[in-house]
Order: sequence, then C-alpha cells, then structure tokens
Amino acid sequence: MVKATINKEHYACSVSNGSHDIIVDEPVELGGTHKGFAPKGLLMASLASCVAITLRMYVDRKEWPVDKIEVVVNTDTENGEMVFFEEITCTGQLTEEQKSRLEDIAGKCPVSKILTVGHEVRSKVL
Repeated sequence: MVKATINKEHYACSVSNGSHDIIVDEPVELGGTHKGFAPKGLLMASLASCVAITLRMYVDRKEWPVDKIEVVVNTDTENGEMVFFEEITCTGQLTEEQKSRLEDIAGKCPVSKILTVGHEVRSKVL
C-alpha cells in the first residue's frame, strides 16, 4: 500500500508506504514547488533502481567481477508512445557475452515487466 496526500500547496504531495516518506512535486515551470521528484521522474527512478537491483542480484549470484552498476533512464515519444531508454554501465571485467546477458536480464526486472506488459488501473472516488 502506498498513500499520496496533497493539500493546497501546488503541487507538493507527500507519499508514504507506512515505513518511508517522500515528497513528489512538479517543477516550478509547471506550477509546482520543486520539492521532490516529478511523478514521471519517480517512475523513471523506479525503473532505473529496479534494473540496478536486478542486475546486482544476478551478477552476485554468478560471481561476476562487477564493482558498480549505474543505470541511466531517459524517455522519448515514438509514434505517440512513451519509450524508455536505459544506459547501463558496469564497472568491472565483463565479456561481450556477459554484457549481452545483462541486457536480457535488465528487461526481467519487475518494473520493466509492468511497463512493457501494461496493467489495468481502476479508480474509485470515495
């Protein structure tokens, strides 16, 4: 469960999962106060961190020599659809075959699966 609460301050929104709290906001040029990630940026952060964690789990299990994993996510629109672009940098000695395998594994993280398969969202105002 995640709960978002917004009061009258445009558009700072407090978000909590019961254990952790963050602020989500819009940038000043969109009328916000820029106190935190914009919703789209938070989605991109979810994808980047999920890919990084998934790859770390995989390389640790395989005992590959990777010291650091960085994932940069950008978006663009192609044919009216949002496309996510991931640039993954692994610091360590990897073969081309290992790098290719990591590209496959990146697409298997839970957030990647949600974004590529799509899911129904049902809203109900109480």
